[in-house]
Amino acid sequence: MEISANWLFILIIIPISGILVGAWDLTKKKIYIWLLGILWFVVGIVYLYRRGSSSSEVPLMNMPIEKKDYYGSYVIAREFFSGDQVDWQYDHFRFEIKDNDSIYFYLTNGAKINKTFRGGISTVTLDTNENLVLHMDTPTHHILKTNPRLYFKDNDLFLIFKSKKYHNVYFKKGEWREIE
Repeated sequence: MEISANWLFILIIIPISGILVGAWDLTKKKIYIWLLGILWFVVGIVYLYRRGSSSSEVPLMNMPIEKKDYYGSYVIAREFFSGDQVDWQYDHFRFEIKDNDSIYFYLTNGAKINKTFRGGISTVTLDTNENLVLHMDTPTHHILKTNPRLYFKDNDLFLIFKSKKYHNVYFKKGEWREIE
């Protein structure tokens, strides 16, 4: 199970801080204020390290993502996982987003397209990025049941779809090529 930094902060850091302040208020011993200061110093160091680290899960991009940045062809991102399963997904799923705000999700067998799921896209602005919102015709494929999350690694954009069958499915911009 993945725990976010926000939940860690809410469920652990804030309660410990409250306990330390309460202990200081009851006893007036400076050790509790020192411990509180050390706790927040460590939180600050971890925050600064995560924000500035090049291996950070979400490094800062030079430019915010806009709707036009989504236009293009997408294939399975094979750099996150290896093996037969990711190779199979690469040969069986890809999609493209066109500049008329339409999306075409392809079920394929290698180069051959067997079935196409159609829909539209829009975006919603969260923070500085426009996040992708799918409007798929029904019925649709299980990978497209939820909107994708943005993921940045080394200034590359990845779209992560939540699938009941495959969990997280990573796509990146690119043209399909036969696996060597």
